[in-house]
Amino acid sequence: MRTFLLITCLLSLWSLVSAEPPITGRPITIKAVEGLQFDRVQSKMKPGERLIIRFINQDPNDQPHNIVFLKPGTLPAVQAASMQIDENSAKRGYVPEHDAILAASSLLKADQSEEFVFTAPDEPGVYPYVCTYPGHAMLMYGALYVGQRPGPIEKDENVPLVARNAAAADKVKKVVKRPSLRRYFFHGVGPAAIIVALENDMNYCWDAGNCRLRQAWAGEYVKLGNTSRSNGSAVAYPGGARFFDGGAGETTYLIASEPEGTTPDFKGYRFVDGQPQFTYDFGALSVTEAISSTPEGLQIQLQITGAKEGVKLYLPSKVQSQVGQRDGDYLTVSAAEAADLQLTIAAQ
Repeated sequence: MRTFLLITCLLSLWSLVSAEPPITGRPITIKAVEGLQFDRVQSKMKPGERLIIRFINQDPNDQPHNIVFLKPGTLPAVQAASMQIDENSAKRGYVPEHDAILAASSLLKADQSEEFVFTAPDEPGVYPYVCTYPGHAMLMYGALYVGQRPGPIEKDENVPLVARNAAAADKVKKVVKRPSLRRYFFHGVGPAAIIVALENDMNYCWDAGNCRLRQAWAGEYVKLGNTSRSNGSAVAYPGGARFFDGGAGETTYLIASEPEGTTPDFKGYRFVDGQPQFTYDFGALSVTEAISSTPEGLQIQLQITGAKEGVKLYLPSKVQSQVGQRDGDYLTVSAAEAADLQLTIAAQ
């Protein structure tokens, strides 16, 4: 009888154990890396799936980290809770006592790792994961997509901004076609910057705000840095070695011969042979500007019409012309010369 009861208990226990779904698929490895970041900010699982989570602390700055999985929509609350320290916080590995928590690792020192089995909830959704060591949670988090497909990282509001910017920068680097044009907030330039990638690995920033060439560089297209406070977009920087800086400021214009107080009226651009041709009015003058590339640098074609006399242009000495009279950063050309003016900028 005792043997029968023992066998019955063992069978019951085995049925309970075997009721757990098997561990399937490859482990999900997530690393803590430099800059209070997870190297993997998007992960995905099927509803009810059981996988091994392998968490590795590879932060070179000897920062302790953990990883804590949460219910959907609870990240802000847990971020706030992670800053509420009490006498037992260290014993809990700085995991807050919060009903949003589904699973958590230990607090790992640098070069430590830990594995644990995680069962995805049955309900599809976006389940955040976060490091809850004090001061880390606002920057160090990611998103587990259960039964859903994550979108592009650069557009994913569920992952940190630094990860979105890095993904956007990497995408720009990989997919930029030449010639092509994009609009960015550009470092040191007004909000109307137009960034153009040309053949021969030449690039330039043309400012539609004051209608002139502002910067030019050779090599990669752009690098994306911190986010602009005004519109939430990343600020772009030259991706390679800059060989031209237009200098001056936002109220310095290409044409210096019109009456003081004259400002450009940007009319837009159209594509000619795949490259933009900018047009604008400046007082009594109408201007068309097209910029192309050679292996040696940039070629600029200016067509300025409506001039009754010579036209004085702000063109730093880096800009070379075969006609006109130069005086420092200014070049004066006749009305006829202004109507079809060829300029060059060497990429040296």
